[in-house]
Amino acid sequence: MQKRHFHLAVIGAGPAGLSAALAATKAGLEVILLDDQPDVGGQVYRQLTRNCKMKQPYLGQSYFSGRNMVDEMQHFSGVYAPRTTVWQITAERDIAIVVDGKAEMLSADYILIATGAIERPMPVTGWTMPGVMSVGGAQTLLKTSALGAENAVFVGSGPLLYLTIWQYLQAGLPVRAVLDITRPAQWRSVIAYAPLTLFQPKLLISGWKWLREIRRQCAFIPHVSSVDIIGTAHATGIRYETEHGAKGEFTSDHIFLHQGVMPNINLTMATGLHHRWNDHAHYWQPVVDQNGQSSDPHIYVAGDGGGIGGAAAAALAGTNAARAIIAKLKPETGISLPGGLLSQLCRWRAKAIRPFLDRLYLPPADMRLPQRDDTVVCRCENVRKADIDAALSNAVTGPNQLKAFCRAGMGRCQGRSCGIMVQEMIAAHHKQSLSQTGYYRLRPPVKPLTLAELASLNGPWPV
Repeated sequence: MQKRHFHLAVIGAGPAGLSAALAATKAGLEVILLDDQPDVGGQVYRQLTRNCKMKQPYLGQSYFSGRNMVDEMQHFSGVYAPRTTVWQITAERDIAIVVDGKAEMLSADYILIATGAIERPMPVTGWTMPGVMSVGGAQTLLKTSALGAENAVFVGSGPLLYLTIWQYLQAGLPVRAVLDITRPAQWRSVIAYAPLTLFQPKLLISGWKWLREIRRQCAFIPHVSSVDIIGTAHATGIRYETEHGAKGEFTSDHIFLHQGVMPNINLTMATGLHHRWNDHAHYWQPVVDQNGQSSDPHIYVAGDGGGIGGAAAAALAGTNAARAIIAKLKPETGISLPGGLLSQLCRWRAKAIRPFLDRLYLPPADMRLPQRDDTVVCRCENVRKADIDAALSNAVTGPNQLKAFCRAGMGRCQGRSCGIMVQEMIAAHHKQSLSQTGYYRLRPPVKPLTLAELASLNGPWPV
Protein backbone atom coordinates (compact mmCIF):
# COMPACT_ATOMS: atom_id res chain seq x y z
CA MET A 1 0.00 0.00 0.00
CA GLN A 2 1.40 3.42 -0.97
CA LYS A 3 2.22 5.73 1.89
CA ARG A 4 0.28 8.96 2.20
CA HIS A 5 2.63 11.90 1.72
CA PHE A 6 2.35 15.46 3.05
CA HIS A 7 4.38 18.62 2.94
CA LEU A 8 4.25 18.83 6.75
CA ALA A 9 3.30 16.37 9.48
CA VAL A 10 2.58 17.97 12.86
CA ILE A 11 2.67 15.68 15.89
CA GLY A 12 0.65 17.10 18.78
CA ALA A 13 -2.46 19.33 18.75
CA GLY A 14 -1.67 21.61 21.68
CA PRO A 15 -0.93 25.34 21.28
CA ALA A 16 2.32 24.80 19.33
CA GLY A 17 0.97 22.13 17.00
CA LEU A 18 -2.31 23.95 16.38
CA SER A 19 -0.67 27.25 15.52
CA ALA A 20 1.82 25.56 13.20
CA ALA A 21 -0.79 23.47 11.37
CA LEU A 22 -3.11 26.45 10.87
CA ALA A 23 -0.31 28.70 9.58
CA ALA A 24 0.98 26.03 7.20
CA THR A 25 -2.41 25.25 5.64
CA LYS A 26 -3.13 28.95 5.13
CA ALA A 27 0.06 29.10 3.07
CA GLY A 28 -1.12 26.22 0.89
CA LEU A 29 0.89 23.35 2.37
CA GLU A 30 -0.57 19.86 2.55
CA VAL A 31 -0.63 19.20 6.30
CA ILE A 32 -1.59 16.32 8.56
CA LEU A 33 -2.13 17.02 12.27
CA LEU A 34 -1.65 13.90 14.42
CA ASP A 35 -2.77 13.69 18.05
CA ASP A 36 -3.56 10.88 20.47
CA GLN A 37 -6.43 12.77 22.14
CA PRO A 38 -10.05 12.80 20.88
CA ASP A 39 -10.08 16.60 20.48
CA VAL A 40 -7.62 19.43 19.83
CA GLY A 41 -6.13 21.64 22.53
CA GLY A 42 -3.54 19.51 24.30
CA GLN A 43 -3.42 19.60 28.09
CA VAL A 44 -3.72 23.40 28.26
CA TYR A 45 -6.91 23.71 26.18
CA ARG A 46 -8.29 20.22 26.77
CA GLN A 47 -12.02 19.95 25.91
CA LEU A 48 -12.16 23.71 25.31
CA THR A 49 -14.98 23.63 22.76
CA ARG A 50 -17.23 21.58 25.03
CA ASN A 51 -16.43 23.67 28.11
CA CYS A 52 -17.15 26.92 26.25
CA LYS A 53 -20.64 25.64 25.47
CA MET A 54 -21.18 24.52 29.07
CA LYS A 55 -20.03 27.90 30.44
CA GLN A 56 -17.62 26.74 33.13
CA PRO A 57 -15.92 29.98 34.25
CA TYR A 58 -14.05 28.30 37.09
CA LEU A 59 -11.42 27.14 34.57
CA GLY A 60 -10.19 30.73 34.26
CA GLN A 61 -9.46 33.32 31.60
CA SER A 62 -6.13 31.78 30.58
CA TYR A 63 -7.93 28.56 29.62
CA PHE A 64 -10.50 30.29 27.43
CA SER A 65 -7.83 32.45 25.74
CA GLY A 66 -7.23 29.55 23.36
CA ARG A 67 -10.76 29.65 21.98
CA ASN A 68 -9.90 31.53 18.75
CA MET A 69 -7.22 29.03 17.79
CA VAL A 70 -9.43 26.04 18.58
CA ASP A 71 -12.37 27.59 16.69
CA GLU A 72 -10.16 28.04 13.62
CA MET A 73 -9.84 24.26 13.41
CA GLN A 74 -13.43 24.16 12.16
CA HIS A 75 -12.08 25.57 8.89
CA PHE A 76 -8.86 23.54 8.85
CA SER A 77 -8.12 22.48 5.27
CA GLY A 78 -5.54 19.85 6.18
CA VAL A 79 -6.01 16.33 7.52
CA TYR A 80 -6.76 16.12 11.23
CA ALA A 81 -6.15 12.67 12.76
CA PRO A 82 -7.31 12.43 16.40
CA ARG A 83 -6.92 9.28 18.53
CA THR A 84 -3.75 8.54 16.59
CA THR A 85 -0.63 7.14 18.24
CA VAL A 86 2.75 8.04 16.75
CA TRP A 87 5.17 5.28 17.74
CA GLN A 88 8.19 5.84 15.51
CA ILE A 89 9.90 8.28 13.17
CA THR A 90 12.38 6.40 10.97
CA ALA A 91 15.78 7.54 9.74
CA GLU A 92 14.09 8.30 6.40
CA ARG A 93 11.56 10.44 8.31
CA ASP A 94 8.65 8.08 7.70
CA ILE A 95 6.10 8.23 10.52
CA ALA A 96 4.64 5.05 12.00
CA ILE A 97 1.17 5.51 13.48
CA VAL A 98 -1.70 3.46 14.86
CA VAL A 99 -5.31 4.58 14.48
CA ASP A 100 -8.39 2.47 15.25
CA GLY A 101 -6.17 -0.53 15.93
CA LYS A 102 -4.48 -0.39 12.52
CA ALA A 103 -0.85 0.52 11.86
CA GLU A 104 0.12 2.75 8.96
CA MET A 105 3.17 4.56 7.59
CA LEU A 106 3.12 8.22 6.50
CA SER A 107 5.79 10.35 4.90
CA ALA A 108 6.38 14.09 4.92
CA ASP A 109 8.89 16.61 3.61
CA TYR A 110 9.06 18.15 7.09
CA ILE A 111 8.00 17.00 10.54
CA LEU A 112 7.12 19.24 13.47
CA ILE A 113 7.18 17.55 16.88
CA ALA A 114 4.97 19.38 19.40
CA THR A 115 4.45 16.75 22.09
CA GLY A 116 4.38 19.19 25.02
CA ALA A 117 5.42 18.54 28.60
CA ILE A 118 5.12 15.90 31.29
CA GLU A 119 5.05 16.40 35.06
CA ARG A 120 8.20 15.96 37.07
CA PRO A 121 7.84 12.93 39.38
CA MET A 122 7.59 13.48 43.14
CA PRO A 123 8.83 10.24 44.75
CA VAL A 124 7.63 10.70 48.31
CA THR A 125 6.70 7.75 50.45
CA GLY A 126 3.37 6.33 49.24
CA TRP A 127 3.24 8.26 45.95
CA THR A 128 2.16 5.15 44.00
CA MET A 129 -0.84 4.28 46.21
CA PRO A 130 -4.45 4.52 45.02
CA GLY A 131 -5.81 7.93 45.88
CA VAL A 132 -2.57 9.68 44.93
CA MET A 133 -2.25 11.32 41.54
CA SER A 134 -0.55 14.22 39.81
CA VAL A 135 -2.07 17.68 39.77
CA GLY A 136 -2.16 17.44 35.97
CA GLY A 137 -4.36 14.37 36.31
CA ALA A 138 -6.64 16.19 38.74
CA GLN A 139 -6.93 19.10 36.32
CA THR A 140 -7.69 16.74 33.42
CA LEU A 141 -10.67 15.32 35.32
CA LEU A 142 -11.92 18.84 35.96
CA LYS A 143 -11.67 19.78 32.28
CA THR A 144 -12.98 16.58 30.72
CA SER A 145 -15.67 15.51 33.17
CA ALA A 146 -16.22 18.45 35.55
CA LEU A 147 -15.15 16.10 38.34
CA GLY A 148 -13.01 16.82 41.36
CA ALA A 149 -12.22 15.32 44.75
CA GLU A 150 -13.49 17.23 47.77
CA ASN A 151 -11.13 17.81 50.69
CA ALA A 152 -8.03 16.81 48.77
CA VAL A 153 -4.53 17.73 49.94
CA PHE A 154 -2.32 19.41 47.34
CA VAL A 155 1.46 19.08 47.70
CA GLY A 156 4.21 20.83 45.76
CA SER A 157 4.80 24.19 44.13
CA GLY A 158 4.64 26.03 40.82
CA PRO A 159 2.11 27.80 38.59
CA LEU A 160 0.17 24.66 37.57
CA LEU A 161 -0.31 23.67 41.22
CA TYR A 162 -1.66 27.09 42.20
CA LEU A 163 -3.85 27.37 39.09
CA THR A 164 -5.44 23.96 39.68
CA ILE A 165 -6.14 24.69 43.35
CA TRP A 166 -7.70 28.02 42.36
CA GLN A 167 -9.86 26.22 39.78
CA TYR A 168 -10.99 23.77 42.47
CA LEU A 169 -11.96 26.60 44.76
CA GLN A 170 -13.80 28.46 41.99
CA ALA A 171 -15.71 25.26 41.19
CA GLY A 172 -16.87 25.05 44.81
CA LEU A 173 -14.66 22.09 45.71
CA PRO A 174 -13.27 22.46 49.25
CA VAL A 175 -9.53 21.85 49.61
CA ARG A 176 -8.31 20.20 52.82
CA ALA A 177 -4.81 21.67 52.80
CA VAL A 178 -1.95 22.95 50.61
CA LEU A 179 1.59 21.88 51.50
CA ASP A 180 4.00 24.21 49.68
CA ILE A 181 7.56 22.90 49.26
CA THR A 182 9.12 26.22 48.15
CA ARG A 183 11.90 27.09 50.62
CA PRO A 184 13.09 30.55 51.73
CA ALA A 185 16.46 29.94 50.01
CA GLN A 186 14.66 29.59 46.68
CA TRP A 187 13.00 32.99 47.13
CA ARG A 188 16.36 34.56 47.90
CA SER A 189 17.91 32.99 44.80
CA VAL A 190 15.51 34.76 42.42
CA ILE A 191 15.83 38.32 43.68
CA ALA A 192 18.09 39.23 40.76
CA TYR A 193 15.55 37.83 38.28
CA ALA A 194 12.49 39.53 39.76
CA PRO A 195 12.50 42.43 37.22
CA LEU A 196 11.93 39.89 34.42
CA THR A 197 8.45 39.21 35.79
CA LEU A 198 7.39 42.72 34.72
CA PHE A 199 7.54 41.60 31.08
CA GLN A 200 4.59 39.28 31.77
CA PRO A 201 2.37 41.35 34.10
CA LYS A 202 -0.75 39.29 33.38
CA LEU A 203 0.91 36.11 34.60
CA LEU A 204 2.28 37.93 37.63
CA ILE A 205 -1.15 39.29 38.53
CA SER A 206 -2.79 35.90 37.96
CA GLY A 207 -0.29 34.18 40.23
CA TRP A 208 -0.86 36.77 42.95
CA LYS A 209 -4.64 36.27 42.64
CA TRP A 210 -4.37 32.49 42.84
CA LEU A 211 -2.16 32.57 45.94
CA ARG A 212 -4.33 35.16 47.66
CA GLU A 213 -7.44 32.99 47.27
CA ILE A 214 -5.58 29.83 48.28
CA ARG A 215 -4.25 31.41 51.47
CA ARG A 216 -7.66 32.83 52.28
CA GLN A 217 -9.66 29.63 51.79
CA CYS A 218 -7.23 26.80 52.61
CA ALA A 219 -4.94 25.57 55.32
CA PHE A 220 -1.69 26.72 53.71
CA ILE A 221 1.57 25.24 55.08
CA PRO A 222 4.71 26.89 53.63
CA HIS A 223 8.34 25.70 53.54
CA VAL A 224 7.48 21.98 53.74
CA SER A 225 10.66 19.88 53.70
CA SER A 226 9.30 16.32 53.86
CA VAL A 227 6.02 14.46 53.41
CA ASP A 228 4.87 10.88 53.93
CA ILE A 229 1.58 9.65 52.51
CA ILE A 230 -0.29 7.49 55.02
CA GLY A 231 -2.19 4.35 54.10
CA THR A 232 -1.93 0.67 53.26
CA ALA A 233 -4.39 -0.31 50.51
CA HIS A 234 -5.00 3.35 49.61
CA ALA A 235 -4.10 6.84 50.78
CA THR A 236 -5.78 7.94 53.99
CA GLY A 237 -3.76 11.03 54.85
CA ILE A 238 -0.40 12.75 54.84
CA ARG A 239 2.26 13.72 57.39
CA TYR A 240 4.58 16.64 56.87
CA GLU A 241 7.48 18.51 58.41
CA THR A 242 8.56 22.06 57.58
CA GLU A 243 12.07 23.39 57.20
CA HIS A 244 11.72 24.98 60.64
CA GLY A 245 10.83 21.68 62.35
CA ALA A 246 7.06 22.07 62.63
CA LYS A 247 5.18 18.79 62.12
CA GLY A 248 1.58 18.02 61.29
CA GLU A 249 -0.86 15.61 59.69
CA PHE A 250 -4.00 15.83 57.54
CA THR A 251 -6.51 13.08 56.80
CA SER A 252 -7.63 12.77 53.19
CA ASP A 253 -8.41 10.06 50.65
CA HIS A 254 -7.03 12.18 47.80
CA ILE A 255 -3.48 13.51 47.58
CA PHE A 256 -2.41 15.53 44.52
CA LEU A 257 1.32 16.01 43.84
CA HIS A 258 3.14 18.48 41.61
CA GLN A 259 6.61 19.97 41.36
CA GLY A 260 6.86 21.37 37.87
CA VAL A 261 6.94 20.08 34.31
CA MET A 262 9.63 18.93 31.87
CA PRO A 263 9.75 18.52 28.07
CA ASN A 264 8.31 15.23 26.85
CA ILE A 265 11.46 13.98 25.09
CA ASN A 266 10.69 10.31 24.44
CA LEU A 267 9.86 10.79 20.75
CA THR A 268 12.64 13.28 20.05
CA MET A 269 15.24 11.08 21.78
CA ALA A 270 14.02 7.88 20.11
CA THR A 271 14.26 9.70 16.76
CA GLY A 272 17.95 10.34 17.40
CA LEU A 273 17.84 14.14 17.66
CA HIS A 274 20.58 15.87 19.63
CA HIS A 275 19.68 16.90 23.19
CA ARG A 276 21.35 18.93 25.92
CA TRP A 277 21.02 19.07 29.69
CA ASN A 278 19.56 22.35 31.00
CA ASP A 279 21.24 22.99 34.37
CA HIS A 280 18.95 25.85 35.39
CA ALA A 281 15.64 24.15 34.61
CA HIS A 282 16.99 20.67 35.45
CA TYR A 283 15.81 18.70 32.42
CA TRP A 284 16.85 17.41 28.99
CA GLN A 285 15.69 19.30 25.91
CA PRO A 286 16.27 18.98 22.15
CA VAL A 287 18.96 21.17 20.60
CA VAL A 288 17.11 23.55 18.24
CA ASP A 289 17.78 26.87 16.57
CA GLN A 290 15.68 30.02 16.99
CA ASN A 291 13.00 28.67 14.64
CA GLY A 292 12.85 25.18 16.14
CA GLN A 293 15.00 23.34 13.60
CA SER A 294 16.61 20.31 15.24
CA SER A 295 19.83 18.46 14.46
CA ASP A 296 17.89 16.93 11.55
CA PRO A 297 17.17 19.84 9.16
CA HIS A 298 13.82 18.31 8.19
CA ILE A 299 12.56 17.89 11.77
CA TYR A 300 11.45 20.84 13.90
CA VAL A 301 10.47 20.95 17.57
CA ALA A 302 8.10 23.57 19.01
CA GLY A 303 6.36 24.28 22.29
CA ASP A 304 7.10 22.86 25.71
CA GLY A 305 8.60 19.74 24.13
CA GLY A 306 11.58 21.90 23.20
CA GLY A 307 11.82 23.77 26.52
CA ILE A 308 9.15 24.89 28.97
CA GLY A 309 7.68 28.29 28.11
CA GLY A 310 3.91 28.08 28.55
CA ALA A 311 0.98 28.25 26.13
CA ALA A 312 1.64 31.71 24.66
CA ALA A 313 5.30 30.96 23.96
CA ALA A 314 4.34 27.56 22.52
CA ALA A 315 1.85 29.08 20.05
CA LEU A 316 4.46 31.62 18.93
CA ALA A 317 7.08 28.88 18.52
CA GLY A 318 4.67 26.81 16.42
CA THR A 319 3.94 29.74 14.11
CA ASN A 320 7.65 30.54 13.73
CA ALA A 321 8.49 26.94 12.90
CA ALA A 322 5.69 26.83 10.32
CA ARG A 323 6.91 30.06 8.71
CA ALA A 324 10.43 28.66 8.46
CA ILE A 325 9.11 25.52 6.75
CA ILE A 326 6.86 27.53 4.42
CA ALA A 327 9.81 29.70 3.39
CA LYS A 328 11.69 26.56 2.33
CA LEU A 329 8.85 24.71 0.61
CA LYS A 330 7.00 27.65 -0.97
CA PRO A 331 9.36 30.60 -1.38
CA GLU A 332 6.91 32.09 -3.88
CA THR A 333 4.58 32.97 -1.00
CA GLY A 334 6.98 35.72 0.02
CA ILE A 335 7.05 34.51 3.63
CA SER A 336 10.55 35.04 5.00
CA LEU A 337 12.31 33.24 7.80
CA PRO A 338 11.13 34.65 11.15
CA GLY A 339 14.61 35.68 12.27
CA GLY A 340 14.25 39.45 12.48
CA LEU A 341 14.71 41.63 15.52
CA LEU A 342 10.96 41.95 16.15
CA SER A 343 10.48 38.18 16.01
CA GLN A 344 13.36 37.63 18.41
CA LEU A 345 11.95 40.26 20.78
CA CYS A 346 8.53 38.58 20.76
CA ARG A 347 10.08 35.21 21.50
CA TRP A 348 12.18 36.63 24.32
CA ARG A 349 9.23 38.44 25.88
CA ALA A 350 7.05 35.31 25.75
CA LYS A 351 9.65 33.38 27.80
CA ALA A 352 11.21 36.24 29.78
CA ILE A 353 9.75 35.05 33.07
CA ARG A 354 11.17 31.53 32.76
CA PRO A 355 14.56 32.18 34.46
CA PHE A 356 12.62 33.48 37.47
CA LEU A 357 10.17 30.55 37.54
CA ASP A 358 12.80 27.88 36.81
CA ARG A 359 14.90 28.91 39.79
CA LEU A 360 12.06 29.66 42.17
CA TYR A 361 10.18 26.41 41.62
CA LEU A 362 12.99 23.95 40.96
CA PRO A 363 12.22 21.38 43.67
CA PRO A 364 14.96 20.76 46.25
CA ALA A 365 16.99 17.57 45.85
CA ASP A 366 15.29 15.94 48.85
CA MET A 367 11.97 16.22 46.95
CA ARG A 368 13.36 15.21 43.55
CA LEU A 369 14.89 12.00 44.91
CA PRO A 370 13.43 9.20 47.07
CA GLN A 371 14.57 9.33 50.69
CA ARG A 372 13.48 5.91 52.01
CA ASP A 373 14.64 2.49 50.83
CA ASP A 374 11.10 1.19 50.27
CA THR A 375 10.02 4.15 48.08
CA VAL A 376 9.15 3.09 44.54
CA VAL A 377 11.26 4.74 41.82
CA CYS A 378 10.18 2.86 38.67
CA ARG A 379 6.42 2.41 38.88
CA CYS A 380 6.11 0.13 35.85
CA GLU A 381 8.57 -2.50 37.16
CA ASN A 382 8.06 -1.80 40.90
CA VAL A 383 11.75 -0.99 41.39
CA ARG A 384 12.50 0.62 44.76
CA LYS A 385 15.26 2.91 45.95
CA ALA A 386 16.97 0.00 47.73
CA ASP A 387 17.09 -1.96 44.44
CA ILE A 388 18.80 0.89 42.64
CA ASP A 389 21.22 1.51 45.51
CA ALA A 390 22.16 -2.17 45.41
CA ALA A 391 22.83 -1.96 41.68
CA LEU A 392 24.96 1.14 42.18
CA SER A 393 27.03 -0.71 44.75
CA ASN A 394 27.81 -3.22 41.97
CA ALA A 395 29.58 -0.51 39.94
CA VAL A 396 26.68 0.46 37.68
CA THR A 397 27.81 3.62 35.89
CA GLY A 398 24.82 4.70 33.78
CA PRO A 399 21.04 4.44 33.28
CA ASN A 400 21.27 1.92 30.44
CA GLN A 401 23.58 -0.44 32.33
CA LEU A 402 21.21 -0.21 35.30
CA LYS A 403 18.46 -1.90 33.26
CA ALA A 404 20.39 -5.17 33.30
CA PHE A 405 20.54 -5.12 37.11
CA CYS A 406 17.03 -4.07 38.15
CA ARG A 407 14.87 -3.33 35.04
CA ALA A 408 14.33 0.33 35.96
CA GLY A 409 13.06 2.13 32.85
CA MET A 410 12.04 -1.05 31.00
CA GLY A 411 8.29 -0.72 31.58
CA ARG A 412 5.43 0.59 29.47
CA CYS A 413 6.22 4.27 30.02
CA GLN A 414 9.87 3.85 28.89
CA GLY A 415 11.27 5.98 31.67
CA ARG A 416 8.89 8.93 31.48
CA SER A 417 8.26 8.56 35.19
CA CYS A 418 11.59 7.35 36.55
CA GLY A 419 14.23 8.44 34.03
CA ILE A 420 15.25 11.74 35.55
CA MET A 421 15.25 10.28 39.08
CA VAL A 422 17.45 7.35 38.07
CA GLN A 423 19.83 9.68 36.28
CA GLU A 424 20.20 11.93 39.32
CA MET A 425 20.63 9.01 41.71
CA ILE A 426 23.50 7.68 39.57
CA ALA A 427 25.08 11.13 39.25
CA ALA A 428 24.92 11.68 43.03
CA HIS A 429 26.42 8.25 43.74
CA HIS A 430 29.37 8.78 41.39
CA LYS A 431 29.69 12.51 42.17
CA GLN A 432 29.48 13.47 38.52
CA SER A 433 27.39 15.91 36.51
CA LEU A 434 23.95 15.00 35.22
CA SER A 435 25.12 15.75 31.69
CA GLN A 436 27.96 13.23 32.08
CA THR A 437 25.61 10.61 33.51
CA GLY A 438 23.28 10.77 30.51
CA TYR A 439 19.81 9.36 30.02
CA TYR A 440 18.13 6.14 28.93
CA ARG A 441 18.78 5.05 25.35
CA LEU A 442 15.24 5.30 24.00
CA ARG A 443 14.06 3.20 21.08
CA PRO A 444 10.79 2.79 19.20
CA PRO A 445 8.04 2.01 19.73
CA VAL A 446 7.83 5.06 21.99
CA LYS A 447 4.33 4.06 23.09
CA PRO A 448 2.95 0.59 23.83
CA LEU A 449 1.54 -1.37 20.89
CA THR A 450 -0.19 -4.71 20.60
CA LEU A 451 1.05 -7.49 18.34
CA ALA A 452 -2.23 -7.24 16.44
CA GLU A 453 -1.56 -3.56 15.72
CA LEU A 454 1.96 -4.31 14.52
CA ALA A 455 0.76 -7.22 12.38
CA SER A 456 -1.79 -4.97 10.66
CA LEU A 457 0.96 -2.90 9.04
CA ASN A 458 0.95 -3.32 5.27
CA GLY A 459 4.13 -2.89 3.23
CA PRO A 460 7.72 -2.73 4.50
CA TRP A 461 8.33 -2.55 8.23
CA PRO A 462 10.01 0.55 9.67
CA VAL A 463 13.70 0.22 10.53
